[in-house]
Amino acid sequence: MKNKLIAAALLSSLFYSYNTAKAQDTRVTQFYAVPLLVNPAIMGANDNLNVSLDYRNQWGSVNSGYSDYAFTGMYPIKLSSSQGKLDAGISFVGDKAGAFNKLNGMLAVDYNKEIAEDNNVCLALMGGFGQESINTGGLTFDDQYMAGAYNPAANANENLISTKESYADFGFGLTWYFNPSREKSKVNAFFGISAFNVNQPNLSMTGEASRLPVRTSYQAGIKLFTSKSIDIVPNAYISLQAGNVESAMGAYGNYIINDDFKATLGFWYRKGDAFAILAGFYYKGFTLGYSYDAVTSTVINLTPSVNANEITLTYHLGAGAVTTTNPSPFPQF
Repeated sequence: MKNKLIAAALLSSLFYSYNTAKAQDTRVTQFYAVPLLVNPAIMGANDNLNVSLDYRNQWGSVNSGYSDYAFTGMYPIKLSSSQGKLDAGISFVGDKAGAFNKLNGMLAVDYNKEIAEDNNVCLALMGGFGQESINTGGLTFDDQYMAGAYNPAANANENLISTKESYADFGFGLTWYFNPSREKSKVNAFFGISAFNVNQPNLSMTGEASRLPVRTSYQAGIKLFTSKSIDIVPNAYISLQAGNVESAMGAYGNYIINDDFKATLGFWYRKGDAFAILAGFYYKGFTLGYSYDAVTSTVINLTPSVNANEITLTYHLGAGAVTTTNPSPFPQF
């Protein structure tokens, strides 16, 4: 009974969010495994064809929980050394939360220009389409309860014009990064800013205005080459949307075993939300990562099983040795 009450409260909250300006974008923990969800300009640091899969599940004890999945692909188009580099990217994101479903497909293009030795600036634009939908077949409403009994034939009196809404979506990203080889410097660094939903599409299914708010994101970090085999990557991430602030700080540690194998251990703290840990490895072009979010907010008082599991798999086609002379400053990338 308690789980049913919690599920009902969550579904009510979700339904309300779909019809107000508090709708939110999909959240992930392994930010840099799916960079197009963080900042499309991160593509500029990529020198290989990359394809990545991400799956995330949380709140598993409540109405099957929330599930997210994402596919990301990036392809570099190298120009002459004086002209810089182009990158093309594509992403597909699916999100399921109770009766609600979300699909989003985006295309991105990035231009990377070296403005000084080992200093690069990247500008990216992205656009695509999304779809929000609700499956009312398994839902019950107050108007269907009469004299304490549920009557499935009773009219729910919910003002839904449609159960599906499609929309166009646009965004952009800007990134600076510094990436000398470990032979030249002990430090790499990056800073980026990005914005999504800049056209604020209307997601309402009731015929009223319900705009998806602009989401802005800031990313920064440094990579420290502490030895020939160990890298440490402190980094920070801030996302702002409709008055909601997500701020995370943490670090990755990479241990290079040989030219083909690298092990990774990382952690983050998201203020007022969760503590996350990650473990993963790179082997001959493949990167596998697993992260676990332990919730620290007061929502843990409702039900104990609200933690999140996330797994990512990335393939870097044509990637060279781990100790490449043209490193990326970004973590897990």
